[in-house]
Amino acid sequence: MNSELSIRIDFNKRRENPAQVFEAMGLYINSYRDLCQVLANSIDLKMDFEFQLDAVEEGSLISKLSHLKNGVDDFFGRLFCDSGMALFDELVEIDETATEEEVDAIASTLESRLAAEIPEALVDPFVDRQALAFVLQSLSSANRRMQPGEKVELYTDEEGVRHALNTEWSFTADPKKMFAGVSQEFDGRDKLYATIPVNEGNSVWTFRSPATHQKFSAKVVNKEWLERYQNGLIPAIGPLDLLDAELSYIVYTPPKGKGKPQIRNAKIKNVLGVRRAHEKQHALGV
Repeated sequence: MNSELSIRIDFNKRRENPAQVFEAMGLYINSYRDLCQVLANSIDLKMDFEFQLDAVEEGSLISKLSHLKNGVDDFFGRLFCDSGMALFDELVEIDETATEEEVDAIASTLESRLAAEIPEALVDPFVDRQALAFVLQSLSSANRRMQPGEKVELYTDEEGVRHALNTEWSFTADPKKMFAGVSQEFDGRDKLYATIPVNEGNSVWTFRSPATHQKFSAKVVNKEWLERYQNGLIPAIGPLDLLDAELSYIVYTPPKGKGKPQIRNAKIKNVLGVRRAHEKQHALGV
């Protein structure tokens, strides 16, 4: 069943410049559509994500929307819409997004959510950071058209939970000038500390490399090793144990003065071994 998305604007009665309410609604709809498109692109779905207008209700301004098929089945339609609501929930406690690091953190959260929900046979999600920044800019533009005391909510009839949008949040960067750095691919071997291992499911792990002094998230794509570890056939990995791993990732180096290099889209392709902390202590005569 195609889940219906509702966007509700509770506007001030007798407000000045009433056209802004309709402008805001259009921008909210387009922002949501573009976010869903970014998410579809992140898993290489060849489709154009579009909404159709099912109804407009009176009182408050409520637009009821459903996605056109266009190659998108109901599972992905719901997943993308739910991911959008989860993003808006995260922005509730934030006043401003302004840096590449902040956009990257949002993108990483979206990637983790998608990776936990999509079938394992599909590609690992990778969200285009600059495209996401343009979505955030559009959402911020919609917020600027809202007046104090006005509220925006998103919900589906299926879920039944209303998600309040933080209309005070703003995006203050220029997407055209963001993520203009250099990206380099790495495909090789490294020894890593697993600072946050995952004992169930296919969510991303968090690693730290003593060689590069970088901390990053990565998905273990060696399913055989992961299943053996999560089934207890491989002893639990402690914070001081070192994994000898074959991995790949992208190193994004922003322009000078725009932040530090970041590791993205990391995958642990093979775990060659685990050197336990007690083995290192024994070698040192401890």
